[in-house]
Amino acid sequence: LKNDALPPASAAAVPALELGCLGEGYSPDARLSRGDQRVSMVPDVAEQLIKDGYAINIESNSGVYSGYSNEAYTAKGCRIMSRSDVIRRSQVLFQIECPVNDLPAMRGKILISWIGRLQDKGKDIVEKANAAGVTLLDVTAVPRITIAQKLDVLSSQAKVAGHRAVIEATHAFGRFHTAEMTAAGKYPPSQTFVLGCGVAGLAAMGTSKA
Repeated sequence: LKNDALPPASAAAVPALELGCLGEGYSPDARLSRGDQRVSMVPDVAEQLIKDGYAINIESNSGVYSGYSNEAYTAKGCRIMSRSDVIRRSQVLFQIECPVNDLPAMRGKILISWIGRLQDKGKDIVEKANAAGVTLLDVTAVPRITIAQKLDVLSSQAKVAGHRAVIEATHAFGRFHTAEMTAAGKYPPSQTFVLGCGVAGLAAMGTSKA
């Protein structure tokens, strides 16, 4: 074949595509907070994308409340900039919660986010994105099949919710969760009632037994 003598493909010196990670808007002050503590891209994932030839733009301090400083991103080769600059320079944008207010500034771009297109809120987001000329990639629409398990956000977040539910319930319970024998006497184990046996329910059962 004619292509047999060609050198192997490698990432271009000048990235062909810029990816942008936007912050969720979390603040310790509940009056100012607009999102949660998660971030849509961690430094290790960004490093792999850079090796594949992409440029990564990170909104300043977007990963701080997830345990990732700006320095952690720059050490992997990412560029730190303001939110407006990330939106302006990036062709593909990532944010967990869809930034509805920023959609007009994303015309002609691709947004990868948690949409939930079959729910009322998701349908409203789809309409607004269409009006703004933004292409949406709904991460909740990834088929739940074997080869796509690493992309299954529903299962991963449901597992987290199951663990968190038991921790919250234990805190509200106000007493020992497991059986205890102390100098002051014995404490019987608490009884945990889990509603549902899906991914979240199974995770809750495992945490309760632990």
